[in-house]
Amino acid sequence: MRVSGAVPMNFSGAQFFLLCLGISLILFVPIISGHLWVSLVGWFFLAASWGTSVEVDGDILRLKYFFGRLYSEVKMGDVGEVKVLTRLENGIVAREFPGMPILLLAVIVGTFVGFVFSPSARDYGSPSWFVLFATGFVYIASMILPFKRETQVFSLLVFVPIAGFILDWLEPGFVDSFSIFIATLMSLILLVEYYRKDYVLLKTFKRSYLVAVDEKRASRFLREMIQGNKEVTPNDVH
Repeated sequence: MRVSGAVPMNFSGAQFFLLCLGISLILFVPIISGHLWVSLVGWFFLAASWGTSVEVDGDILRLKYFFGRLYSEVKMGDVGEVKVLTRLENGIVAREFPGMPILLLAVIVGTFVGFVFSPSARDYGSPSWFVLFATGFVYIASMILPFKRETQVFSLLVFVPIAGFILDWLEPGFVDSFSIFIATLMSLILLVEYYRKDYVLLKTFKRSYLVAVDEKRASRFLREMIQGNKEVTPNDVH
């Protein structure tokens, strides 16, 4: 059975590796080698890291990714802890998956250094780097703050245009109004998409998994099924 609206996040395991590989090929390898076409391969691995579906087969959860071709299997008996992070008072993604904000911070710092010291990095254009920095900053903030601080995170959106106009004032032409608009819009879309979901944390003795669920009923289904609090029927999946 497929759990409707549920997808595994690329915050750990092979998915996280594909994410790191994709980002490296999109940003760092072209800057170092000077071959911008390498970024196309990076976009493939980045897309491959995204989860596609969650399936239930008896006491097995299959978390599919790589366009549905690969999957991780989680046995119910191996799951020692289940949390719906969005329901917790201090539910913080970065606490459970520190590698993700560290990766984003490394991307921001690394690309900034590359932009300053590498001529090939400037081929992307400073407005493109501004969009990357702004959205990366907002995404990091959403992961290091509790879900209950949603209002505070959304308030950070006002700093995107402020930062853009200050940069343009300090160095005219560094960033244009269109790039500021795109950075603000992308940050808004990212936050809306991020906060409209439930995030179910599954902890085994080997590693942790994060499943994003669109529907409240589906997140409750995952939690109660794994904890064995009720018998699962097909009506629980829709």
